[in-house]
Amino acid sequence: MSADDNKGLNERWIEAFNDRNWTAEAACRAAGYTAHMQGAPSPLDGDGWVEFMSMFVTGFPDAQIAVDGAISERDLVASRWTMTGTHEGDFLGAPATGRQITIRGIDFSRVVDGKIA
Repeated sequence: MSADDNKGLNERWIEAFNDRNWTAEAACRAAGYTAHMQGAPSPLDGDGWVEFMSMFVTGFPDAQIAVDGAISERDLVASRWTMTGTHEGDFLGAPATGRQITIRGIDFSRVVDGKIA
């Protein structure tokens, strides 16, 4: 896949999250998907990712990700993003506060055979 194809894949993956289209989100991920997340005691496999996403959208049901910029080269896509949402449910033991959140981050995704690995 080209660098532009990889960026498009990354955009579809984020759009699937924003739409809560979990079938489309899963279709963007490789069978051996692994997520390395700050604060996680170990990398998350595909099942761990699904579990985390479920917990996250329970805590922040209106969360949306906006891509502020992305660069793709060879098999890597780097995205600078902003996530916004409302803390409306329990998340990692923290009860709902009703407060708006804004989280900014950078994500690096590796693409293998047209899927995010």
